[in-house]
Amino acid sequence: MNDFTDQSSSVRELQKYLYFISLYDPEIPKVVPDGIYGAMTRDAVSAFQKKAGLPVTGIVDKITWDAICKAYSEISASCCEPEPLYIFPSSGYVVRVGEKSDIVSVIQILLRCLNGEYSFKVVITVSGLYTDRDARAVKAVQRIHGLEETGLVDVRTWNAIANDYRVFCKNCEC
Repeated sequence: MNDFTDQSSSVRELQKYLYFISLYDPEIPKVVPDGIYGAMTRDAVSAFQKKAGLPVTGIVDKITWDAICKAYSEISASCCEPEPLYIFPSSGYVVRVGEKSDIVSVIQILLRCLNGEYSFKVVITVSGLYTDRDARAVKAVQRIHGLEETGLVDVRTWNAIANDYRVFCKNCEC
């Protein structure tokens, strides 16, 4: 027996990888990620091993596991859209002048790119410290979107900035 036949979480991970691979390779049978290393999983492993030119045993050894991981990574990197990254902390979070954080750095990067579209008339520097200049640029975005001009970055303001960035800065080199 190998590790994958003994631990349901490891088996489930293997099955998820094989299932994903099977979506792009019809020679690999679809596997239900149920955490049980049964005949369906063994058949999918054997089919993968055959396709990869590995010894067909139906057992996942290190070489087979590495090959499955590599195939999964290559497929996910080449055929899929990038995963969205949700970085605004929460719907109740508010960025205020004087805050120093990574989220402020991201806001500043977005504002720098949007400056080309909106001409904020302030220089935005990426320092991680939310300043009065940043707040003035944010007020301009809020004005454009009909939001209350507070200069604070709440979730509605964040969404306006993020959406404007997607629209105006797809190929931005700011």
